[in-house]
Amino acid sequence: MTAPTTTPVPGIDLGPATAPWWPTDDILILRNRPVRIGTPPSRMSRFGDEVWYVQPAHRDAHLQIPAISWPTFPAAFRQHFRTFFLAALDHPVPVEPGGRQRPAEQASVGSFPYWVIDMRVLACWLEKQGFRNLSEVRDADLETFRTYVLGLDRTARRKSDLISAVRLLWLFNEHMPAPCRLDCDFPWPGQTAKEVVGAPAGTGRENKIPRIADATMEALLAWALVMIEEIGPDIRDAWHEYQQLEAGNHHSQARYSGTRIERLQRYIAHCQRQGVALPGHADGSMNQGHIKRLIGIPKGLRQEMSAPMLHVIASSGLPVVPFTGVGQITGQVHGRPWREHPITVEELPTLVRLLSAALFTTVCYLSGMRPGEVLNLRRGCRDTDETTGELLVHGFRGKGYDRVPDKPDVSEPLRPWVVVDVVHAAIALLEELHDLPLLFPASLTNAHTTRPAASNARKGRAMNDDIQDLIAWINSAYLRADGRTPIPTDPAGRINAARYRRTLARFIVRKPRGLIAAALQYGHVHTKVTLSYAGYADPSWLYDVAVEKLELIIDQVEQDSERLAAGEHVSGPAADEYRARVERTASFAGRVVTSAGNAERLLEQTDPAIYHGQGMTCVWRAAAAACRKAKLALGLPDDDAPDESECRSSCTNLAYTDRDIADVERRLEVHRAQAADPLAPKPRRDRAEAQAEQLSQIIDRHRGHHGVTDAGKGTT
Repeated sequence: MTAPTTTPVPGIDLGPATAPWWPTDDILILRNRPVRIGTPPSRMSRFGDEVWYVQPAHRDAHLQIPAISWPTFPAAFRQHFRTFFLAALDHPVPVEPGGRQRPAEQASVGSFPYWVIDMRVLACWLEKQGFRNLSEVRDADLETFRTYVLGLDRTARRKSDLISAVRLLWLFNEHMPAPCRLDCDFPWPGQTAKEVVGAPAGTGRENKIPRIADATMEALLAWALVMIEEIGPDIRDAWHEYQQLEAGNHHSQARYSGTRIERLQRYIAHCQRQGVALPGHADGSMNQGHIKRLIGIPKGLRQEMSAPMLHVIASSGLPVVPFTGVGQITGQVHGRPWREHPITVEELPTLVRLLSAALFTTVCYLSGMRPGEVLNLRRGCRDTDETTGELLVHGFRGKGYDRVPDKPDVSEPLRPWVVVDVVHAAIALLEELHDLPLLFPASLTNAHTTRPAASNARKGRAMNDDIQDLIAWINSAYLRADGRTPIPTDPAGRINAARYRRTLARFIVRKPRGLIAAALQYGHVHTKVTLSYAGYADPSWLYDVAVEKLELIIDQVEQDSERLAAGEHVSGPAADEYRARVERTASFAGRVVTSAGNAERLLEQTDPAIYHGQGMTCVWRAAAAACRKAKLALGLPDDDAPDESECRSSCTNLAYTDRDIADVERRLEVHRAQAADPLAPKPRRDRAEAQAEQLSQIIDRHRGHHGVTDAGKGTT
């Protein structure tokens, strides 16, 4: 990778100028990396440039990877670290002694901004210590650097990153010229970077992303669906109309031709015939720019109206409305139009942006995809599995060392996510909103010069701002019947897309009744898809779900145990087994888990397999489960979990707590009222009467057993 040069670092004597030490200045730094389609030549950096652009080699269209600015490095070591980063771009990261690392793993350019920070600290330290070449560093110097790192006012994780930087530099010795090679053994062998600085082994592994409160997430999702079904189509149509008017190809503009004043006269005549007022501003003044837009005058020729044109308008006698509207209002909220007058030209770009945020929320939350995976979705990503009928979304995985940008001759394979129909509806509306290749382009309303919308997705931070603006707009435009805002404030603070995935994991486990109904409620077509993330291994997703289920079990067992101790009665064929399992697991104090595997093993040890359903509790035993037998008899797959839709009152797995009976009593009153309804058809009344009788028997048996002890030792 090296070649002779006659441009050594000024002031540094490294030997003959023709020594084959440094790469030549004209080498393309991304020569061995796939780059994104459409990358301009100005972003194809060369070795001698003062600024290196590495973003073209990154997979994701929504990220902006900072460039490497070499003037921020000490002059004595710029060439050394330039050479290191070129080697890191050219070659896979060499395997550490001990071989714990996956071989042939090429570093993502997304890691480079962090490497730059750490390498700059190392370079500055080396300069202050009087070093002139990396080859001067010895084993003793490493300990001096370690002492320096330990004395820094930084977190343990940041200190371990600096240790990792030294090791990384050493690993690339074989790919760098002699002046760049650390002349020492592998730094701190046998220890992890965290151990070198004395940091706890688990530092940085815990998931600190807070879940979104139930009330907030449910309201936000509900309004996102309102945007899809009612408000969004009006915004889409208004946006199309505005774009057509702006381009001069709207069907209404066909009637206007000739000079500017002739066009205006035809427009005034049309307004007089139709009884249409002239468009205006909030202050009551006339919107001259929109009138010129309506009559088809090109954007570059929309100078101030001439005196004759103003005279035509003044003599027309037409009124001016205090807004300039486009489109029509057809959608409704709570049975009324969602707004009183058409969308104004001024607010249209904002509403387009808020609609995009609502559609993003729907897709991101209800699919379980990472925010970056959603932001990189492309037109045409919807699909249906021909065998199962499941709805799919095809996209790029959001993590992985081997992800590369698309090239004309190379494209990373897509992967599917199983979704519900509302996700498909959201994507369909996005595809109707614009004709760009990315569903969430950098901007739909303002042209970006450095990040054109045709090849760049909206940044994650910008989308988070859009979500906040969406919530603020909904809360300012609408109120609940009780006067409260529609979307309550989340106790953990600002809503951002990174919180959707963990919140979904909680809802899957806890709403509406645990994993039994997760598939129906959140679109993961069956529980196995919920747990395997649409058939593809995703450790972080499995970890979130496993931890949420662990927390649910701990909370549930604690509550069940407290209620039993307080005298809650349990009846039914599985009552004794229910009490035994609760007592057996009530002493669990919890443990620290750092991986999905640990969480799954802990679940196996602690899960009492007790499922609280609607008016009943299932104490799961596969061999005795009536729902399982019914499914097997029909040739359906066995998920080894309760299926409430197939529940049988005769099942020996059933138990009834006082909480269940309270729910049964509520349902009993409903069925009795239906049975006594004289206007209902007789078959419906008969069915309600039979259901009421069945529930009465459950209540009577529960109350009749109150005089029997839990273990047959006397009366309670």
